[in-house]
Amino acid sequence: MTLDDPWAAWAAARPAPRLCHLDSGAAGRSTTAVLEAVAAHAMAEATDGAYVAAERAADRIAALRDGLSDLTGVDPDGVVLVESAGAALAAALQVAPIAPGDEVAVAPGEWGPNLRRFASAGLVRRLLDVDAEGVIDTDALRRSVASDPPAFVHVVQQAAHRARRQPVAEVVAVCREYGVPVWVDAAQAVGHCDVASGADVIYGTSRKWLTGPRGVGLLVVAPEYRDRLRLERAPAPRPIGGPLDGLESHEANIAGRIGLALGVADTLSIGVTALTDRLDEVGRTVRSGLADVPGWRVVDRVDTPGAISAIAPTTGQDVFVTRSRLLDEFGIVTTASDVARAPLELTEPWLRVSPHVDVTPADIERLAAALAVL
Repeated sequence: MTLDDPWAAWAAARPAPRLCHLDSGAAGRSTTAVLEAVAAHAMAEATDGAYVAAERAADRIAALRDGLSDLTGVDPDGVVLVESAGAALAAALQVAPIAPGDEVAVAPGEWGPNLRRFASAGLVRRLLDVDAEGVIDTDALRRSVASDPPAFVHVVQQAAHRARRQPVAEVVAVCREYGVPVWVDAAQAVGHCDVASGADVIYGTSRKWLTGPRGVGLLVVAPEYRDRLRLERAPAPRPIGGPLDGLESHEANIAGRIGLALGVADTLSIGVTALTDRLDEVGRTVRSGLADVPGWRVVDRVDTPGAISAIAPTTGQDVFVTRSRLLDEFGIVTTASDVARAPLELTEPWLRVSPHVDVTPADIERLAAALAVL
């Protein structure tokens, strides 16, 4: 990366990596400012008391809600702070106007842990029609929801295990015609692409493309859908809390929320469009750079949107062993995607490569060279 690279400042704001970090789909690298803010709040908890420190941080937490409101297009009263994307989905299922036996419509590439949560809630899965690349067919969706509307449609906006971005805004527009709610898993999307889709429920996490700390998740609920929630199922809200306060975690990682506030502010300062364009370019660079590596097949088209890419072994390699050897022998961080991550679609493990905006061609060449000898 040269000094005139437009993303050099992004990289310079972070501690220099000791490894070749191609794994933002698992956890992005926080800025030095985020790390210092988290540490300072932890110190304040020790020196002044945790609740005193939390009270003093109220303005920064309010700024976080405002920032998440700007990113998602939902007013700050609809923002709920929890520990993770999974905790956000669990909270939404707890109070949603659903009952055992209701249907949830999902694409075949649905995230495996979500499927398990739906089953635990007693929901019946309905599969949506998709094209050859797993993208939802909105014409077929219209026919489906018009003739037999499910309780809600659930969309993973940016897939975790491969290069795929669902047309969430189009899905929302179709479902709105028939009064069918849309929930969006934005765990891999927020900070990666535009998530202000008009969906009824959007949830995600701090630690990936927003490059905030671990242990913070977000749930936002649109005003019209808030009126339908069965909030009596949630703990009683505090007198000073907002309408969804009962869904929020109050045994909270305040330091992490302060860090996320900075991550969100950075994202908004750079601009979602600029980040999306760069991350789409990153994905193209990865997929084209790995296209000719012997023994591996790039799963998706080079021009598929997003920075997440998957490669599949073609000569029987163990993906988990490969991931470990890349780390131990070559200092390269990737993810081995188990079948359980997308059990309705994956038939074998894939290696996931998910660098952020600061990746360089040399990083991809380093990965390609390492894979060629493993």
